[in-house]
Amino acid sequence: MYHDAMPGTAEHLAGAAPVSGYIGFDPTAASLHIGNLATIMLLVHLQRAGHRPVALVGGATGMIGDPSGKSAERNLLDEATLRANQAGIRAQLEKFLDFNDSPTGAVLVNNYDWFKDFGFLGFLREVGKHLTVNYMMAKDSVKRRIGDVLDREFVDRLVKGYIDGQVKRLGTVTDKLVAALDAKDFELAKELGAEFQKIQDEQRNTSLASIFKEDFKRAGEAIEAEKSNRVEGISYTEFSYQLLQGYDFFHLYKNLNCTLQMGASDQWGNITTGTELIRRLTDGQGKAYALTGQLITKADGTKYGKSETGTVWLDPQLTSPYQFYQFFLRAEDAEAPRLIRVFTLLSQPEIDALEAEHAQNPGLKTLQKALAKDVTIRVHSEAAYEAAVAASEVLFGKGDLAALDEATLLDVFAGVPHLRVPRVAAQALPLAVLLSEATDKKILPSRGEVRKLVQANGLSINGQKATSADAAVTELPLLLGRYLVVKKGKKDYFLVELTA
Repeated sequence: MYHDAMPGTAEHLAGAAPVSGYIGFDPTAASLHIGNLATIMLLVHLQRAGHRPVALVGGATGMIGDPSGKSAERNLLDEATLRANQAGIRAQLEKFLDFNDSPTGAVLVNNYDWFKDFGFLGFLREVGKHLTVNYMMAKDSVKRRIGDVLDREFVDRLVKGYIDGQVKRLGTVTDKLVAALDAKDFELAKELGAEFQKIQDEQRNTSLASIFKEDFKRAGEAIEAEKSNRVEGISYTEFSYQLLQGYDFFHLYKNLNCTLQMGASDQWGNITTGTELIRRLTDGQGKAYALTGQLITKADGTKYGKSETGTVWLDPQLTSPYQFYQFFLRAEDAEAPRLIRVFTLLSQPEIDALEAEHAQNPGLKTLQKALAKDVTIRVHSEAAYEAAVAASEVLFGKGDLAALDEATLLDVFAGVPHLRVPRVAAQALPLAVLLSEATDKKILPSRGEVRKLVQANGLSINGQKATSADAAVTELPLLLGRYLVVKKGKKDYFLVELTA
């Protein structure tokens, strides 16, 4: 979970209690997501260690946008939308942090409160003069947006390696050519001379970019990204973001004695801008600290927190508890050990025991189940967790379909064919027709095939074996008054909906 910290941070936390530390949250969405949860856990651990967590909702900076980790300008939101988003974020934070008036009670602040009356000229005079443009441009989040996206040391190594390789290649051919001439083997010398010329022609006609694309995928992609970002650039609005975030730190330092800012590793530049601004605005007397956690990524290096259907939100209206539970349950074995340490509060002995049990039979997903249970209960509730487990078991014939609400039913069967039939037309049909012609033969091709499957005991309706292909649709027990879950064979599912 830990990534980096300024020198002296550990001693500061150990020697002064309670330390006030803050993390900023972007209010440009109505809910926080899994990526935010990793940083929320930093605040949780801070409070559990006897310190005071401060959650800053960026009502002002959210109107601008942080360029960190982004390649394009973001859409700006109006104040009313941001206020609504902030209210939702506070409700989610209250599930993790203890907000009270004690020395370690969590505090929620909104930077709009101190920026709304801060004039542009006043900000430039009092704050802007303390940081140079060169200092601000040196930050990685800015360099990526103005074209310096490449890891220069990496590219230098590639170029040097390529040149050294070509020199060695030419040297080898030259040595062979000299040897052939000494041996008066003019036929071989002719071939080597042609090879020497071919290498020179390749060097003259081949660009480094094309070489990188062929041999070094990472560098090739970086070159293309650099070209793209130079066109996009960065506006002054986003360029100034780090100055605003730096002032946030100074404001909290001055008013709440907040001496620590935390965040994900991609925030290091913005955070250290704040520590530097505090130093300069206090004539070198103020001391503040920075601590970052690792970005949570998948085993392949891509950012963690998205499913096949998009971002995994903490709001149950945006990501249902069932989808949320399934997201963690599907974690790869290579990812689970790290995720359970980041997202849960399980002790090391508990995690060690779970890992040992998981190693004995990985197919049982012991680690993933423990991870999904812990996080689902804390983000949603124990009832939501139990409902998600029950819904998960439906596909294995263990759960009760009738107990599912409509949203969960649709979530569970989101990946199966959803076939709609007008209720009026369906009511006059027998099951054999409903599952063949009435559903465009997408379940079974004919009435005869329906009968054969019923006779073979291979067709289920809403979890119950179908016993008659001639049963009237009106006799079938509909789920929620309009759904039929059809199971063909051992694993083929269809969701039939009788529409108005």
